[in-house]
Amino acid sequence: MNHKAINYINDFICWIKKNQLIKPKEEVVKVNIGCGLTVAYGWINIDASLNAFFSKWPNFILKKLYKISGSKKIYSLEDYCSILKNYVFIHHKLEYGIPFPDESIDYLYSSHLLEHLFNKNAKMLLHEAYRVLKKQGYFRLCVPDLEYIISLYKKGQKEESLQYFFPDSKSGCLSSHKYLYDYELLHILLKESGFIKIQRCSYKIGDTPDIEILDNKPEETLYIEAKK
Repeated sequence: MNHKAINYINDFICWIKKNQLIKPKEEVVKVNIGCGLTVAYGWINIDASLNAFFSKWPNFILKKLYKISGSKKIYSLEDYCSILKNYVFIHHKLEYGIPFPDESIDYLYSSHLLEHLFNKNAKMLLHEAYRVLKKQGYFRLCVPDLEYIISLYKKGQKEESLQYFFPDSKSGCLSSHKYLYDYELLHILLKESGFIKIQRCSYKIGDTPDIEILDNKPEETLYIEAKK
């Protein structure tokens, strides 16, 4: 089965579950949306990949999935299986919204997700983030920094810069960029979504828990925290 067929099947599974609603029981609720396999203990991790769908399945299934997964470029088989077995994953496509009730989340984290959504869907997701956060809740948002990407082009690193705009032909539907942002663009969108305190942060510095584990790609990333 080729990757295009696998993507169609995955999309169909996500569509069937598009109205799922998670009612968290934790006193402090921390949710990582579009997590991939970058996770931390105590977080609920939402992702649209088949990795999330097959988490907690028997090892012989995970071993087969690992062979066709892009994760094998980064993780050993042992680490891959351990992550899927020992962390909480929810298989869900965020274009259908964030599957939590109103004002039910204390901390929301998103790293290198927003740029994979068309601008219209990204705006919807930011409104969803505001909806599901409790009052005084935090949303840490990490994306490739458009200002940094343009600086690469100006410095003559044109091929590296253009890779952010034009994905490789082998990239799957979950890995291609649909839009890019700088601080000003995201500040406007977050403010329009209702957030009142929006600030630019540094790598692994902020009010969100576990960012020393979750934050990545410091050179290219714009880090923002928005408070409801």
